[in-house]
Amino acid sequence: MEAHVRSRRWRGIGVLVVAASLLASVRASAQDARPASAALVAAFAEPCTQVELRRRLAGLPASELAGLFQAAAHGLLPATAGEPRSLGAEWQRVVRESLAARPRRELVPLLEDLAARGPSAPESREAQLLLESVGSADHLRLLVRLTCPPPVRPGLAPELRRGFESALSAILARDPAALARLPALLAESPAVLAGPLVDGLARQPSPEATRLLAELLGRAPGLDVLLLLRLAERGPLVGEAAGLHRSVRPYLRERDPVVVGAAAQACGRLGDEEAIAELVALLGHEDARVRASAIDALQRLTGLAYGPDPARWLRWFHDEERWWEREAEPLLLHVERGRGLEFVRASREVLEHRLYRARIARAFALGLTRAQDEGAELACQALARLGSPVGVGALVEALEHRDARVRQAAWKALRAITGVELPPDPAAWARFEG
Repeated sequence: MEAHVRSRRWRGIGVLVVAASLLASVRASAQDARPASAALVAAFAEPCTQVELRRRLAGLPASELAGLFQAAAHGLLPATAGEPRSLGAEWQRVVRESLAARPRRELVPLLEDLAARGPSAPESREAQLLLESVGSADHLRLLVRLTCPPPVRPGLAPELRRGFESALSAILARDPAALARLPALLAESPAVLAGPLVDGLARQPSPEATRLLAELLGRAPGLDVLLLLRLAERGPLVGEAAGLHRSVRPYLRERDPVVVGAAAQACGRLGDEEAIAELVALLGHEDARVRASAIDALQRLTGLAYGPDPARWLRWFHDEERWWEREAEPLLLHVERGRGLEFVRASREVLEHRLYRARIARAFALGLTRAQDEGAELACQALARLGSPVGVGALVEALEHRDARVRQAAWKALRAITGVELPPDPAAWARFEG
């Protein structure tokens, strides 16, 4: 009996919640459907070309922007009474562009009011588009409120997720100050926005964005796998950015095999040669996904294809370490000097080794700047074979070498390493020098 009463009580509460939700929806729809002002209706009066419509909309007072926003959000022509008609794709685009052309001092109060009353899904999407066009670092929290108005639900509609990513990415590209605010924004935002926030940040190709992706590791539960995968997409890190390898490497020692696998992928794609020993150890991991990721990473880092044979990888690794300890240093010095028969002999021997290829490539890059014509050509060929990006700067400089064979070898190496097809003009490759 008691259970029956409790069940009826919960059903009653459920009915009240549904009724309240429906009432809120009706109120929001009623507000959206308010008749437009005469001035706004007149702006769309026929005959009207796109040029004329732009002129009319530009002349509207700020008090009409709310109605103009609703027209864009719902794709409907403003009307004083009766059923509104479709705005049409072309005029909707003109309305959106006209809104984006208004001063921020007019648009931000409109969006703040919208966030305060709770936007519908079409309004949220339209607000994202507007902030994508005009937003700055000061509007990041507003973007969050417009995307996830209270009460925050567990899921996020795909179009709102994509809209949030695009708006965030545009703001980050437009306003350098926005990047520094992302850690706080991540901490304050609903959990449902954590993934889109990372993906929006990952759209930025800058070194600063790469650094922030690494700094966000460990900040939010369940986010590390996505961060590691997005870091992996950045490609090999060189120069100062190579220090970020240290942020990724500890995740090879996590308990969760999904995290470990993502970390292994990141180490391989980011070019972290210092992780090779740990990757070899992961070949004995109990999880097949981890073993597969470790093999892929090792193949990327070494250029070898030993497959899922831990014993073979271990033998190779120990042999390579022994060579580095006993023989590598004097040979690399000959490579760096770039001169004489010793350079040729040393080059042949060091190219037989695949451990720490970036260190070997660094020696060849230095030797390229000092070598004579034939030695310079050999250095270019060696850098192409190694495939490490650390030699790109020296190769770009070699495009201006006095010897045509060296210039040709440098150009071939640059295309092999970067995967980019550009003419053999140093200016075309200037962005790769760093």
